[in-house]
Amino acid sequence: MSPSSNDPSTWESVSRTIREASPHVPQFTSAEKSALWQRIEVHAAATPRRRRPPRVVVAGTLAAFAIGGAGVATAAVYSAHTGIGPVDAEDVELGGPGERLDPSAPDFAVVLDEITRDIRFPSNQARERSLAFEADDLAESRGPSVSAGALRLWMSGHALCSWTDQWAVALRSGDDEARGEAAKVVLSARTWPSITDTDPEMANESEFAWLPALEQAIEAQRPQAAREALFSNGSCLPAGLASPGGIGVRR
Repeated sequence: MSPSSNDPSTWESVSRTIREASPHVPQFTSAEKSALWQRIEVHAAATPRRRRPPRVVVAGTLAAFAIGGAGVATAAVYSAHTGIGPVDAEDVELGGPGERLDPSAPDFAVVLDEITRDIRFPSNQARERSLAFEADDLAESRGPSVSAGALRLWMSGHALCSWTDQWAVALRSGDDEARGEAAKVVLSARTWPSITDTDPEMANESEFAWLPALEQAIEAQRPQAAREALFSNGSCLPAGLASPGGIGVRR
């Protein structure tokens, strides 16, 4: 039986596995983090592959370089699991925590589904669209180039887009029960391990720095402001997550 995304023990187990897969590395100071991003700023403009905010683009690319060209270890079965984790604090900052996965492996879609099973979506269709988007967006990547932590973070963004869209539809139709349920999920997101494991700050220039703006929009019942918060990043890129009746383009 597949684990339930609503079962706390499921996501706690997944989160613990992600953390334990990464070796302990010392934390960056604010000065070290700033210096790192100044050094690699030039790479963001030269790396157009992923349709992400610049820092996520750089993270996905330079994480592979940090491995030192080791590549995927020879194994009897070619799998997205590589057994490779971040090598130091810089690698964690650039690529996120957790195992570096190989998107070119034939089981990548299955592995992606497994490591993000705890992330709750309002519908199976929304989840499937998000999984398909990530698998397709990373189709040209080779080797251990994307971390489990980064993938979980991106899938969390897609889930938030889906829930916010459902919230906006319910708000406009006067369905208070559906609106309240969706709002509760969105406002609980800052406690999701799939977000906090990779971005505990959610402020300044971190990947989920837009989450507070989304929370404020939900609380103030402002769909347009919610749309702006989500569309400022790649959260609503999968087709169909933002509907015309919700936070998508209204016809």
